[in-house]
Order: sequence, then structure tokens, then C-alpha cells
Amino acid sequence: MAKSYRRQALQLAKPALSLTVAACLVWLVVSRLDHLDPAAIRDAVYDVSALQWALSLAAVAVGFLAVGGQERVLHRHLGTGMTGLNAFRAGMAAGAVSQTAGFGPVTGALIRWRLLPGLTLWQATRLSLAMTVGFLASLATLAALVLSTMQTTPYAPLAHAVLAVACLSLLLGALRPTWLPLRRHWPNAVTMLAFLFWATIDLVALGLALWALFPAPHQPPFTTLLPVVLLALGAGLASGAPAGVGAFEMTVLFLLPQVPDGPLMVAVLAWRAVFYALPAVAGALWAVFAPRNATPQPPGQPHSPQLAPRAETALHRQGDTCLLRLGPQSCLAGRTPHILAAMLNPFPGPPDPATLSALTAAARAENRLPALYKADARLAATARRHGLRPLRIAAEAVISPRGFDLAKPALATLRRKLRKATAAGITVTRGHDPHCPALARLNREWASLHGGERGFSMGRFCPAHLARQRLYVAWQGETPVAFASFHTAPAEWTLDLMRHGETLPDGTMQALVATAIHDAAAQGIPRLSLAAVPALPARLARLATPRAAGLARFKQGFAPKWEPRYICAANLATLALAGFELSRAIHHPDRLQPTDDPSESPLHDEDADYEFATAPASWQRKG
Repeated sequence: MAKSYRRQALQLAKPALSLTVAACLVWLVVSRLDHLDPAAIRDAVYDVSALQWALSLAAVAVGFLAVGGQERVLHRHLGTGMTGLNAFRAGMAAGAVSQTAGFGPVTGALIRWRLLPGLTLWQATRLSLAMTVGFLASLATLAALVLSTMQTTPYAPLAHAVLAVACLSLLLGALRPTWLPLRRHWPNAVTMLAFLFWATIDLVALGLALWALFPAPHQPPFTTLLPVVLLALGAGLASGAPAGVGAFEMTVLFLLPQVPDGPLMVAVLAWRAVFYALPAVAGALWAVFAPRNATPQPPGQPHSPQLAPRAETALHRQGDTCLLRLGPQSCLAGRTPHILAAMLNPFPGPPDPATLSALTAAARAENRLPALYKADARLAATARRHGLRPLRIAAEAVISPRGFDLAKPALATLRRKLRKATAAGITVTRGHDPHCPALARLNREWASLHGGERGFSMGRFCPAHLARQRLYVAWQGETPVAFASFHTAPAEWTLDLMRHGETLPDGTMQALVATAIHDAAAQGIPRLSLAAVPALPARLARLATPRAAGLARFKQGFAPKWEPRYICAANLATLALAGFELSRAIHHPDRLQPTDDPSESPLHDEDADYEFATAPASWQRKG
């Protein structure tokens, strides 16, 4: 109970302290200006020309349009789903009232909550806090930038320090290292730069609104006035007083000694009427009398993954990616700091240009850039016609199980590998307890040998995920030495995990895959994918790792058909950014967070174990 009283006392003390500070500052301003005649100041305000009022009002209008732009950027970053005209107007109304009433995060949150029924109070509060923090950061950055260009300013070291912090924040937003606190909520560079762009327009317009109201003989150069206004705004916000009253006036009086007190106060008073009083009245009236708009419809649910032709779509269960509805179709999608990547092909049906338009809109709504990843040739051609630029980055090894015959000359190397595995006493069984400690041990040994597991578009070891796959385990006697898993769909299987320990008899991994091909043929599966390997253009081939070359040789042993896979984006810069961020997401994935949809049943059947030792006689033929 005592803690509750103390908390309430602290909550009441904050506004009381702000009002006390404001009263003291106002008293100081009045003391400084006691030699001025209030009636003369009033008459001078009335003497401001109509052109000056018009220019100031135009600047104020531009400033509040920029406030709406800032609001839209934050709606996209926070994923509220509200980026239309209603959110734009709500942001302007909230800014107009909160900057005058003070206590911006509270008043702004209440107004946004009132005007946007689809917004919860918590979302409105987060939005108001983000707006306050973003505006303060932008104000500090712009003020530091302006001051750093002034050769004689004594604030240059402080300005350089602020700019260094701003650049560091931008770099963290661009890279989002794994150690970054609140990594998933940290704004990316697109969000930061877009917010800074709109805030700069807002602040420059604010300075122009004040500059236009100075009496002509005493109007300072705009380049002199702008840094003063920025510092005065910062002082006003730091004081916590409504409209920054007192602190703003004291700052401009101190930093503009060359302007007489009378003309200076005329400009400030007129500016307060234009920039604070009028917008506050308009915003309050809008907040009270504006109709409550209907709650926006949530985006459509993605199609069932059972409709996806690509078995790899099952990667959404691992949590690195998700299923995303894009207009008439859905797709597997992944997010990096600046890229929204649609992976594989959309479904159901063939690629639809409307899906690409929806992808662009969805990326823009998240302050991200759109890209396609691992697109086939047909989707890449559609993307090219849509204005995207494709780049071949991989080749996928595809086998037709029903036409797979070990007697073919092209499979001579595979036959030798299978005989070696048989000679080493390797047997392969289908189906095993995914929670078996031996499988986890094999995965740890493999990860240790290969520098850790990959993620994002590549499968990771997870018993819950393995339970929904076809699992094959290789045994040497009573000891499991390797295993492989396959994603399954009605018309396709796709190789996912291949794991083994430190010692591995030659031909073991080939035996695992050959067993799966035999089973797929028995079940009438028309297509089995051994997944993709890097296949970059010659000028980029050096980026491929030696392990990728070894993996390509392993898959070539099955004489597959190689199908090209592409990454597509709007331009070369976005292609480079997407390639960098997707590669980083694959090699440095976030913590595994598997998802489970109870509506989906396991896609593999529960037949008896299949042993490699009982393979058809053609497997034993000499090559």
C-alpha cells in the first residue's frame, strides 16, 4: 500500500515540477522584459502584415503535413496496419494538441485512441512515446548538424558527439547485431532516415514560420535563426512546460542579443498564436467532433500451406519465416532489417503480377524493400516484366523418382558409394523418435564440424519440426551415424537436414538419399528436390564457399536436373542489400522459435521401417 502511495505521489510530482519550472521561467522572462510596454507589444503584433501572416501560416501547414508523414512512418514501423488518411489526420491532431497542452505522450495517446478505433490504448501509447523519442532524436541530430557547420560556435564538440551517436544508431539499425537490446523492435535505417526526413521538413518549416513574423528592420538571417530555434525548442521540450513556455523565450533572448527585445517578443508572440494556438484549437475540435471511423479490416489470412506446391514451404514452422497473404496468393516470406523477401513461388496457381504489386505494398507498409528469393525461371520472368531485376544465385537439384534407375551410366559413382556403404555395414531405417538423444548428438557434432547450423531459408534441428518430416537414419550396427530429413508435399519431397557425426563411413549420406528416392518412387511422388546450391555469376563466384562446391558434387552424383533460382529486386543497390542481409540471416539466424499449427497433420505416413539392406537387386549391380 505504501509503495502504491509513493508511486502516485511521484506521478503527481512530475507535472507539478514541470509547471513550477515553467512558472519560474515565465517570471524570469517577465523580469527581463519589464522595461517593455505591453500595449506597445500588442499593437506591434496587430501591425504584422497580411503577407507575413500568410507566409507563416503556409509554413505551419507544411510543418503539420510533415508531422503526418512522421506518424505514417511510425505506424509502419510498429505494424499497426493503419497508414491511410485517417492515421495521417490523427497524427496531426495529436501533435497540434499535445505540443500546446504539454505531457505529449499522454495527451497524444488519448487523441490517437479517440480518433483511431482500431488502435488499442497500448498501441496508441507506444506510438506517442515513439513520436516523442523520434522527434527529440531528430531535433538533436539536426541541431548538431547545423551547429557543426558553424565555424565559431562553442558547441562544436557537443555537436560532433551528438552526430556520432546518431551515426551509431543508424548503423545499429542497419546491421541489427545479435547483441542489440530489443533487436526486433529497433528501427531500421529506412525508418530512421524517413522519420528524419519528415522531421527536418517539420523543423525547418517551424523556423520559417517564426522568421516570417519578424518586423522587417529587425529580421535576422534565416541561417542565424534556425539553430537558435532548434536549441530553444530543445530547451522547451526539456522543461516539460506546456508549449515550452518560458524556456523557449529565455533561450531566444539569450542567443539573439543583436535583435531588440521588443521586435523579438512581437515575433515570438505572433508565432505562438500561429504555430500553437490555432493548431491546438483545430486539433481539439477535430478530436471531439470527428466521426469515429470504422475499424480497418485486418489483412486476409494466408492460404493453407497444404495448397503450396513446394514442400519447402513447411519452413514456416521453424519461426524464421512465415506465410504471408499477398493479394490473390500467399507465399513463404522472411524479414530482414530492410527487406521483405517472398520466398519460393506464390500459391495457389501460377505467378500473378497482382501478387508482386501486393508484395511491394506490404514491404512499403513495413518500411522495408521488396525482394523475391529462390524464385524459379517463370516467376523471375514475371518479375522482370513487373519492373524487377533478376539475378541468378542458385541451382536446385531435382530428380524424378519414378524415372530414377541406378543402372544408368550417369549413376556409376553413386552405385560405387552405395556398395561401400553396404560393405561398411550401413543400414537405413525410415522413421525414428525425433526426440532421441542420439540424433541431437549427431546434430551437435555436425554443427561443430561445419561452424554451426544455418537458418532462415535452411532447416535447423528441432524435434518438433522433425516429427512432421520424413526422417531417415543410417545405422552402423546398433549405432546411428547419420540422418536425413525431407519436407513433404502431395507432389514433392525436398531434402532438408543432413547430419552426421565425426566419423562417417563412405557412402552413408548417399544411402540415406537413395532410400528416400526409392520410397518416393514407391509412393508415386513425381518430384524430389535435393535443395539448392549456390550458382552465382562468374564475377560473384568467388563468394561461394568450398563447402558449397562439395555439396554440389554430392548432389551431382544423383544426376539431377539443375533448375536455376533467382533473387529479384528493383535495382542493383536493393539486390546487393537483399543478398547481404539474406546471407547474414542464413549464417547468423535468430534463436529458433518453432511454431506449431494444430490444424495441420503430419505429412509423412507411419509405415514400417525400411532397411537399405533389403534394397532392390539393381542397387547391388556393379558399375
